Amino acid sequence: MRKINKLMNRLSILTVLFFVIGCTDNDVEPLYDQSINERTEALKGEYFNILTAPENGWIGYYSPNESFGAYTMLMNFDVDSNVDIKSDYELGDQDNEITFRIDKTLKIELVLESFSVFSQIFSLNDNNNGGEFVFNILSATPEEIILESKLDFGDDVTILTLRRANTSDFDLQPIYESVEDIAGDGTESVFRNILLNDVIIASFDFNPLTRLATVSYVDNDGVVIFVNAPIAILPTGFNFIKPIDVNGTILTSFTFDETKNEYVNEADGLRILYDNIPGVPLMPYDLGETANNARFNYLEPEKSSVAFNNFFNDFNNDFSAATGGATIARVYIRSLSDDIPYLHIYIGNSTFWYDLNMDVEDGIVKFSLTGETNASAGLTSLLQPLIDVFVGAPSGYYLNRTGGLLHFSNGTFSMINVDDTSMEINYFDF
Repeated sequence: MRKINKLMNRLSILTVLFFVIGCTDNDVEPLYDQSINERTEALKGEYFNILTAPENGWIGYYSPNESFGAYTMLMNFDVDSNVDIKSDYELGDQDNEITFRIDKTLKIELVLESFSVFSQIFSLNDNNNGGEFVFNILSATPEEIILESKLDFGDDVTILTLRRANTSDFDLQPIYESVEDIAGDGTESVFRNILLNDVIIASFDFNPLTRLATVSYVDNDGVVIFVNAPIAILPTGFNFIKPIDVNGTILTSFTFDETKNEYVNEADGLRILYDNIPGVPLMPYDLGETANNARFNYLEPEKSSVAFNNFFNDFNNDFSAATGGATIARVYIRSLSDDIPYLHIYIGNSTFWYDLNMDVEDGIVKFSLTGETNASAGLTSLLQPLIDVFVGAPSGYYLNRTGGLLHFSNGTFSMINVDDTSMEINYFDF
């Protein structure tokens, strides 16, 4: 048996030797006509030519991470390795010509060599904003260039898609106007709902300061889901940078219908419009159980609605003129867990109170005045518009938890007037 095994081994070795001898250099076809370095240089040259070819350069919508808004980027490359960059991010609308190069480490890269709007975004939060000034070139054609962040890892990797720009793209004023349209002027309801074939499927919110949209919806398990999403703002509407899936309905792009003051995607049967009811359940808040007092949160005025802030400022001015300089310093609703809570108004160094009846049911609180007060009839007459806004809504106020107060551990919540949902008052829980 050993002899047979030795014989088989020898035959195997002889077979391999014959195969090797039979193979010559002439039998192997090279995979490429060029070396790796030659192919790299050729591809770099091809990408350079594509970048510099369009007369008006390229346009894309850049967001460094999912928690940062998207901004228009206009990039016009020339054959002298300069690129002129314009953007609607802060001062980026000023012409900013810097140098660039096409390089290679692991992949072929577009390197922006000088300080630009990309560097400005990169430097935010102590250079911890996830920004980029070096991009891997994933693909490049005469019509589209797809760039990938060289620095990102994990699930949130920035992809910047550039397409040929038109001359009109360099006028950024329509973008600024579109931001205002999406944000609204603050006189509409605080509720904005997304409808599919006229049925509410989600709510929509947009913060013009962060350029982030928030879509909230109830998933198939009954859980309220919140998705923060950068949007690409166009002169005629906006696109979601990454489409959002709402229980099988995909949200992609919307166009502004100025006549109806709503955003539409007619092909998909979708509309985004202001509404008088919340599209999804509000965050629950136990009035009078979490804390016993609530103060109008003037420390965070942006959490109250624009309509309320405008009212409060105008009322204070009128009240001051009528009283020879007195102003409303603070407004409280006190003793929320007691039998008789009261509205507490600070005017200068004096305080005035009005006893209240309070009823909370299904996330709505209703107040009524008992008639007990320490204020004169004349003062009450002057304060009546303020009282009506804070505790006078006939149908009551929606309750909504809004999160923690800036720099403090105390919670905050809002009351939203059911009869006028443009009026949202934010309160400090204490």
